[in-house]
Amino acid sequence: MARPYASAPVPRIAASCLLFVSQIALLAGCGRQSYWDQVFRVTVSGDERTIVAIMTIGPPKADGTSCYEVTDKESEESATQVSIAVQLRNNCAPVFPWPEEFTSLEGYPLKVEFRLKEPLAARKIIDKFSGEPIMVIDG
Repeated sequence: MARPYASAPVPRIAASCLLFVSQIALLAGCGRQSYWDQVFRVTVSGDERTIVAIMTIGPPKADGTSCYEVTDKESEESATQVSIAVQLRNNCAPVFPWPEEFTSLEGYPLKVEFRLKEPLAARKIIDKFSGEPIMVIDG
């Protein structure tokens, strides 16, 4: 006769524990993932061969160093446009996604340089992922 409330066999308990631990490990990596941030402003060098994307990031750590790092950047050139993209990671973000993170409305600049194969000339600069034109400011 089977017992209705018998304990689970050891392999099933071990598998459940392993599943739980792997889910926690997966969630732990969510807080500090890299993300492609939209580029809104750039400066262009006098020779039109260098574009500097000015990213707006959060405040620095107490020691003055930045919490953000550039993990990747991409650019594509055509006859009519230059598209750029910047991937960032916030190394100060909470490891688990559920703690509330303090954010202020104050932004800090982070400059990311792109070297062009040809001068910009009359080509437009666009954000690679949104397709939106990027504002060129005097730098």
